Amino acid sequence: MTSTVRSPKTLLPAAVSAALLTALTGCGGGTDAHALPSAKSPKDVQKFITEAGLPCTDLSNDPLGAPGAPAEGFISPTYHGYEPQNLKEETKADAAKWSVKEGAACGKDNSDAGGWVIYLTKDMKTFQQAYRDDVRKSVRDGESDPTLRRGTYLVGADFTVDPTASLQNNPLLQTDLRVLNCYPDLKVPSGYSVQPALVDGCVLTNYVPE
Repeated sequence: MTSTVRSPKTLLPAAVSAALLTALTGCGGGTDAHALPSAKSPKDVQKFITEAGLPCTDLSNDPLGAPGAPAEGFISPTYHGYEPQNLKEETKADAAKWSVKEGAACGKDNSDAGGWVIYLTKDMKTFQQAYRDDVRKSVRDGESDPTLRRGTYLVGADFTVDPTASLQNNPLLQTDLRVLNCYPDLKVPSGYSVQPALVDGCVLTNYVPE
């Protein structure tokens, strides 16, 4: 997995949350705390995606052959098929870093909507921290990938969805999933929802910058 941008417990204390929202949203967005959807299996997430009117066929935990999966693969700690040894070692390390207990992908290769990588997390805060650390490192290194500003993952309470196509105008933005955004200079305009993530310096929002 390319862990950067192609990588639940209690929320932050009230005082910290208020300061974080002021810093990240400017005078535009407002808080919109709500219950995030939960899932027990990748099939539950597959159903969630299809009910939003999106293709999510051929669900597979094969990181090298799942339809719609990115070329670099994805974290798949439950896959028991053939993998080169280095891929097994990388998967084990990534699963620990990102607290992923199960990964899968779905979507047709020829679909305009692309595919979907699904992760069930052991600990969502650990996943969010790993994402924040990678985003901040990429910003410090001067990288200009637009997904740094837009975000990569749509998150629920205990799962994430990584659309391999653009997040902009994605129908999943109209659901109760939220984009995990850890970009330091993010400003959320008025009219969009925004609430603290589980780690300092990140928010959950339905806003995707241009």
